[in-house]
Amino acid sequence: MTELQAKDLRTGPGRSGTVNKEALVRAALDEIVNNYREANLSNVARTYEVSLAYVSECVRAETGKTYKELLQKHRLETAARMLRRSDMTIQQIIAQVGYENTSYFYRLFRAHYGQSPREYRMSRLTRSSFADRK
Repeated sequence: MTELQAKDLRTGPGRSGTVNKEALVRAALDEIVNNYREANLSNVARTYEVSLAYVSECVRAETGKTYKELLQKHRLETAARMLRRSDMTIQQIIAQVGYENTSYFYRLFRAHYGQSPREYRMSRLTRSSFADRK
């Protein structure tokens, strides 16, 4: 985010220094989508000159989820899409979506999808192969 974008979040005359909460949450969500590999809520807080706690509070109030939960969900969905559509190795996908700890990723993936990344990929390939035969 640029300084100009940060200034756009500030509200009008007499309220300088106040940040538009909806725009701040939108910026936090944009950070997840556009920079999910290295997304960090402190980047948003620093850019908009607000506390990390304030950004966290705004995100949770608006979405009902924490920033970390939203980031994990986006990373896992991106990984699942890559498992379905690419021939990258699982290890490459894990790194691509921003995880450094393979076993942690496997635990999160299994909790979210009910199967390991390998099982998920194989089940999608099987379904795809079956659909191609029809």
